Amino acid sequence: MKQKRFWFWGAFAALLAVVTLAGLEVLSSFVVPPWPARELRPIEVSNAAIASTLSGTQSVPHYNSWGLRDREHSMEKPTGLFRALIVGDSFVEGAFVDRSVGMRIEEQWQSQGRRDLELMSLGVSATGPRQYYYRVRDIGLVLQPDALILLFYSGNDFVSDVLSALQIPPLVAERPRPSWLGAIAPRLTWLLVNRLGLSEFGSGKVVGVDDVAAVLKKPRAERVDAMVRFLKAYYYPQKDERAMREILARGGDRFWDTFEPRDHDQEYLQGWWMAGMVDWETANWSVPLTQSEIEKSLNRSDIDATMSWLLGTQELARQKGIKFAIALAPVGLVDPRYAEFWRPWPRYLSFPRQREAMHRVLRAELEAKGVTVVDLEDDLKGVPGTYRVSDGHWTELGTEIAAKRLEAELIRLREAR
Repeated sequence: MKQKRFWFWGAFAALLAVVTLAGLEVLSSFVVPPWPARELRPIEVSNAAIASTLSGTQSVPHYNSWGLRDREHSMEKPTGLFRALIVGDSFVEGAFVDRSVGMRIEEQWQSQGRRDLELMSLGVSATGPRQYYYRVRDIGLVLQPDALILLFYSGNDFVSDVLSALQIPPLVAERPRPSWLGAIAPRLTWLLVNRLGLSEFGSGKVVGVDDVAAVLKKPRAERVDAMVRFLKAYYYPQKDERAMREILARGGDRFWDTFEPRDHDQEYLQGWWMAGMVDWETANWSVPLTQSEIEKSLNRSDIDATMSWLLGTQELARQKGIKFAIALAPVGLVDPRYAEFWRPWPRYLSFPRQREAMHRVLRAELEAKGVTVVDLEDDLKGVPGTYRVSDGHWTELGTEIAAKRLEAELIRLREAR
């Protein structure tokens, strides 16, 4: 009798769970974005909301119905059209510039009268190789591209977990990454990730935005002390004020010159990277400072793990006969102006210097595997004013240089047999 009750209540609980999940999935469909937008972005974008956050000198970036900074495209590829995709993070999205890489490339084709070429930009900020792989697998391949460029940013795209068919998926994960819940209730999964801040973008905490903006409204002589008070209040109540003051004062007036209003490439003082800078400069952990120390400190396992996702994406393209290339975007140290700005903080600068070295190792290993590599370091190195010093993204100039190189690569891929 007890055994029958056990099976009865077990079956009832299972049925109740299934019905509940099905009901929540149906209800979620009324509030989540349609496919493919929900597979591409964990956070909805609103053109009106973006416009309200920008200064009067900035143009308003426009996002299409898929939540991408691109024009509208049809899901079905028109006959006789060479369709290319570019996949990446904020460097492809281009939220900080007037026109993204993809927009500039298409403008170039239109000016040449090349109506048989199309570029679709699948750039989503705060994503990396894992999301690139599943974005290509679940959305990119559906679009039937003829060519695919994956843009990899060496500053933050290295990962530690390996692509493996034996990997057990988590209960919930940012779409389009697989998860147990995502397999049966993708809309509910999107909603949970969105509301609970479980995505890489949503997990970033931004505090004291108004307080940081207020620092720049003070006379320059008062700004360092105001920034110390901000860091004490929001990040480091236990850190010594004198030590923080010394660190923040190293840049002198040149530091504050960077954040003066301008008509393009406006730089923004942000609390999170100021806090990171202070943390690195006051920390007692060892930091590689010389080139020899940096070379010895490289995390080879992260390079290998990252390679697995990049090669996996190449294999997806190969199986469908899609021409494939990886574009490597270097860290801002290739820009002399960027390197000079950060020179007073050598411990903090050691991180991008490590990533600069990893970038070169990654290029060599990809080429050894026969992958077509477009190293944008070749085009950007030594050109001042190509990177924003406050967040490390391309400026208008950097975006233009990258667009020209990538446009040439897409034409080469089209003509390659």
